[in-house]
Amino acid sequence: MMYLKRLFIVFGIIFLVAYSTGLILDHRYKKRWSVLFFEKSDELIKGNKNYDVIFLGNSRVHFGINPYYVDSATKLNSYNFGNGGADAEDIMLTANIYLQKHPEPKLAVISLDKGALLKNEILRSRFYYLFYLENDTISKYMSQAGFLTSLIRFFPFTKYCFLDEYNRTSLFIQGKQYPGFDHNIHKGFINIHQDINTKVAGLYNEKEDRSELSDSAITFFRNTVSMLQQKGSMVVFVSPPEKRSSATIDASVRMLADSVFNSIEKEFKIPHLHFEKNDLFTDTYFVDDIHLNEPGTRIYSLLLADAIKSIYPGK
Repeated sequence: MMYLKRLFIVFGIIFLVAYSTGLILDHRYKKRWSVLFFEKSDELIKGNKNYDVIFLGNSRVHFGINPYYVDSATKLNSYNFGNGGADAEDIMLTANIYLQKHPEPKLAVISLDKGALLKNEILRSRFYYLFYLENDTISKYMSQAGFLTSLIRFFPFTKYCFLDEYNRTSLFIQGKQYPGFDHNIHKGFINIHQDINTKVAGLYNEKEDRSELSDSAITFFRNTVSMLQQKGSMVVFVSPPEKRSSATIDASVRMLADSVFNSIEKEFKIPHLHFEKNDLFTDTYFVDDIHLNEPGTRIYSLLLADAIKSIYPGK
C-alpha cells in the first residue's frame, strides 16, 4: 500500500511538471506563430464577428489579398482566411468552422489553384490546430489526419510529440520575425516583400502530389461550395495573377483542374473573376511564378475590390 501511494505521488509530480512545461511551451509556440496562424485561427474558431466577405484558399490568398484595401474601396468588412498550402479539405474545414461561429458572409471568395484538387493531406502538418481540439469538428478532422486527439485533449503537453523537427525547434527562435509597413499585416493577410523584383525562391512552395487530381479533394471542394450556398452566401471564384511563364508548369494537371473548376462553376452558377492574364501584373510584381510581392498585392486587392463592388454593390 505504501509503495502504491508513492507511485501515485511520483506520477502526480511527473504530470504536474509535464503540464507546467507544456504551458510554457504553449506560450512560446503561440507567440512564435501568432501572426501566421494563431491570430487568424482565434478569429475563425473563437470569434463571432459578422464579415461581409471572407477569402478562402491557399498561399495566393494568405499572402495575396489584403482586406485593408478591399474594405477601403468597398466599405465592406472582409477577412482573409486563406492558409498557405491549403488543400480542398483544409478549405472545407475553414468554411465549416466559420459557419459554426459566425453569421454567414454575404460573399465567400474562393481562390482557384490546382493544388486544392491534389492529394496534399495538409492537415497532417497543421500542428496549430492541435491547440483547438476542444472544438469537436477540428478534433474529428485532426483525428482522421492521424493524430491521437483523445490523448492530446487529456494530456495537452503530448501534442509536442507529434510536431516535426522544424516546429519543435521554432520554440527557441528569438527576435522579431516580420517587418511591419503600410498595412502589410492586416486581418489574416501578411506579405513582407516590400520591394519590386524581390526573388524568394522556394518560400511559398506548396506541398502537392503532382501526378493526378484527387477524387476526394474534388468532393471536398464541391461540398464546400454547396455548403456555403445552402447557408445563403454568394460563392465567387477568383483566378489570381500569375506570371505568363507559369502556364507551362504542370500544364496537363492544370488543364484537368481547370475543367473541374469550370464544371463546378457551371453546376452552381458561380461568378468567376479572372486576373491570371491581367497585363498590369508584370514580372516585377512577383516573388516567384505565382506569388505577388506587397506592391503587387495592393494592385490585386484593389482590382478585386472593384470586381466585388460590381457583384455586390453594398449593404
